[in-house]
Amino acid sequence: MTEDSGPLRRDLRVPQSHRILEIDGLRGIALTLVVVFHLFGSGRVSGGVDVFLTVSGFLLIMSLGRALAAGKPLGLVARWGRTFSRLAPPATVVLLAVTIASFVVLSPWMREQNLLEVMSAAVYLENWQLIATQLAYGAAGAETSPLQHFWSLSVQAQFFIGFPVLTGLLALVVAPGRARNIAFWTIVVVATLASFAYAWHANTVDPQRAYFDTFARFWELGVGGLVAGLLITGRALPLAMRPITGWLGLAMIVSSGFLLDGGSAYPGPAALVPVGGAVLVLLSAEGGVVSPTPFLRSRPLIFLDSISYGLYLWHWPILIIFFTIQESDVLSWRGASVVMGLAVGLTLVTRWVLNPAIAWATSTTAARALAFALVAILVATVPAGASYAALGARGDGTVRVDRCAGAASLDPERPECADAGKGEPPVPEFEALRQDDANRGPCWSRGADPAVNVCSLGSDAPDVLAILAVGDSHNNVWLDVYEQLAVAHGWRIDAAGRAGCQWVAVGTPVFGQSDEDAAACQNWRDAINERAASGDYDAIITTASSKSGFRSDDPATTAAELHTEALLGAWRHRSDDGTPIIVLRDNPIFPAESLGCITDRQAVENGDCSLPRDVALLETGFDAAVSQTANAHMIDLSDYECRSDRCDMVVGGVVVTRDGAHLTRTYAATLAPYFERALVGILD
Repeated sequence: MTEDSGPLRRDLRVPQSHRILEIDGLRGIALTLVVVFHLFGSGRVSGGVDVFLTVSGFLLIMSLGRALAAGKPLGLVARWGRTFSRLAPPATVVLLAVTIASFVVLSPWMREQNLLEVMSAAVYLENWQLIATQLAYGAAGAETSPLQHFWSLSVQAQFFIGFPVLTGLLALVVAPGRARNIAFWTIVVVATLASFAYAWHANTVDPQRAYFDTFARFWELGVGGLVAGLLITGRALPLAMRPITGWLGLAMIVSSGFLLDGGSAYPGPAALVPVGGAVLVLLSAEGGVVSPTPFLRSRPLIFLDSISYGLYLWHWPILIIFFTIQESDVLSWRGASVVMGLAVGLTLVTRWVLNPAIAWATSTTAARALAFALVAILVATVPAGASYAALGARGDGTVRVDRCAGAASLDPERPECADAGKGEPPVPEFEALRQDDANRGPCWSRGADPAVNVCSLGSDAPDVLAILAVGDSHNNVWLDVYEQLAVAHGWRIDAAGRAGCQWVAVGTPVFGQSDEDAAACQNWRDAINERAASGDYDAIITTASSKSGFRSDDPATTAAELHTEALLGAWRHRSDDGTPIIVLRDNPIFPAESLGCITDRQAVENGDCSLPRDVALLETGFDAAVSQTANAHMIDLSDYECRSDRCDMVVGGVVVTRDGAHLTRTYAATLAPYFERALVGILD
């Protein structure tokens, strides 16, 4: 078989030095598909971002490959200046708008998170910020990040910065010539294959993280680079095939959003559909009048490409603002059309204002272009950073309340407190709820990190009464209270919490955990078992979210029964039956989306921000486990969290929960006297 007899052959009609004009239309279609699916697709993922990344990889790697092959300087500063002076200013305008909207329109409860994401997006780290805050990609809503869509721009920017640096290092190490070219393309091939294998695995074990992970996304950019390598050497599909393959590629791109659930399937192997479509379109360039070439080079698509970046930037925050204003996550076709119209209008205005400045910055030196981009990044970062710092300057986070506030208002022995908080705005303030959290890093383990963090609260003297307090995040909402009691009584309380991980028998699965998180959780349970069996503790306190999922494979066994068995399996590890197991019943649970109710003082006063007690207080297997365990005790503070028939989000003027599931630091503090009374009664 000769070199030209395969499906990819040398063809002088494939452009080797000038720009492939089909790319404008392809990129315009890709980003517009993202916008259309966001607005009209009920949360489905279009595959347009995958195409966008493939095209980005194609353009950059083709440019770098040609420069290396010709022995020309890579011009990293000029390259970055040219790229980021175009990307950063429009993004800055949107980020400034989101900063303002965070104080004017968007939910105050999301304010600090929004400002943190503005800073992350400005420096192109939004995808890692989303991973760190465990946000999932999905349909928009009033409580959704208005900057969620910046993740793909961050991945692209990280590639635009990192890969040229890697290429520059290669150019320094390997002498010009054939060896350098071979080394460059070997790196592209190996890195692409490695990233694809990693994405396949990551998508299987933790699809939410994989969706945003730069290393899981690199293969999509790398595939574009491999196509660039083929075209640089003049290899393309035979001219006769290009009309068929070109239209097939476009069909794959457009249909991927209808055929696949990209939110959970990408960037795994399923992403080969939109990425493969982009590859076919690129390899079918200059395919003649019956191919997609005239369509992709048409004026409407070139115009669409010219506004697609701005449209992509603007549509998502406008959509989130729209949901916030209408107080609903339902988007009608009319509403979607309004959002689209506003996004187009703001895109055109932004282009009209910024284009002259961008043209000025890029018209002379590379240094000026890069400086212009850096100034734009600072303009976005500084206001958000200053606002974030101002919001965080609240001392130690403790909210001072009246002695009758919170739980005391439900105390039948304190009738003078029954009207506590009436006519006053609830504390903490709504926008401060997220930060009204007692958790601390030294007492906390999370995610796939295998570390088992344990902090000691209270006395460090030898031979004091020692208590081990363990559980998930619902254990760590009590850290301030634990410390207060330990100091007051001269105890030592060793506290250890892990995200989404109860102290139950090792091997007990929890629904929704990735393989890495599950392994870390099992390791944590082993470590807690060792501590419980050590004989170093005079009592063990445990609590956990009543929302934790337990699934039984045996239809004759309920989830609660499975939970009970899992608890008993862990509790057997205590040093002896004389060591009390003290269970703290979980707090009431409310839907996170109902938190906005507490901003309406009249609704709070009328008792509208509440749930029936039997709905808010969820049943678990703890009661049965306590009844079957010698020297096990239940501390139930429900009567100081709920009325006899209903559980309110605001009790005695204090907000009970910071997110629907976890007690606020402030409300936990008001429960301290009642917790202390019950705990001392057990230990005496």
